Amino acid sequence: MELSLAGWSIVRRFKDERAPLPLLDFPSVAREEFGIRAIELNSPFFEYVDPDNSASSPIVDGYLRKLKQRADDLDVRCLNIAVDGHGDLSSVDEAERLASVDNHRKWIDACVALGCNAFRANSGGRGDGDEEAKISQCVQSFGELSEESGKAGVRLMMENHGGISYDPDVVVRIMDEVGSDYCRVLADFLNWPAEDDKLENLKKVAPYSWAIHGKFLTFDADGECPEIDCGAAVQILRDAGYDTPWGIEYEGKTDDHEGVLKSKALLEKHLR
Repeated sequence: MELSLAGWSIVRRFKDERAPLPLLDFPSVAREEFGIRAIELNSPFFEYVDPDNSASSPIVDGYLRKLKQRADDLDVRCLNIAVDGHGDLSSVDEAERLASVDNHRKWIDACVALGCNAFRANSGGRGDGDEEAKISQCVQSFGELSEESGKAGVRLMMENHGGISYDPDVVVRIMDEVGSDYCRVLADFLNWPAEDDKLENLKKVAPYSWAIHGKFLTFDADGECPEIDCGAAVQILRDAGYDTPWGIEYEGKTDDHEGVLKSKALLEKHLR
């Protein structure tokens, strides 16, 4: 059983206007503050040549080597990268879709440089429009990107994270139509429409999952999360054969130090 820490769990530290936490210090926070030796990175926290246009801007030269060295020195593994703000991979405008695919390509090389085994791209497809056309474009984008990433031994993941990925049946359909072991799912416990049965949705995407986010918002007196039955979620994933690290993504409004530790304790309780 290996736990990982998603950077978004401490997003307030990265976005602190007075003293933002540098991503280079994330490995030490994970290891020394939380006792976790695998980290999940987020594209907004990297340093870019042009930070105002990060989607198309290259990452600062030498930055990835430095981040990898920081992690290696602490025996911390960089597990994956969640990519945001790089365009709509489901756009029905073909030029826009192609530009989005191109924007995501640099993360394949970034994963190789950092030793990450996967990166997450958003499905896109938010707003009005022909759903079938969006799905078709998304299949094309994820097919193209996963074919490239697979050559480097890196998996491309789709998270239930807005747009057409809010529908688990659509996520499963895209996985089946792409049909590659290098196109998988990052299953988030809570990122589903409010009216949905989160456990039923998880059951649908679990067989395709390469990574998960054990997302928790609040905790009761017993340390359980009222938003989802953590024990049931863990069992669903185990029944589906899930055997890669269990990611923590705390998104509550209270102190993130306490929130991450309670999230860790809750996952460990049900994984024992």
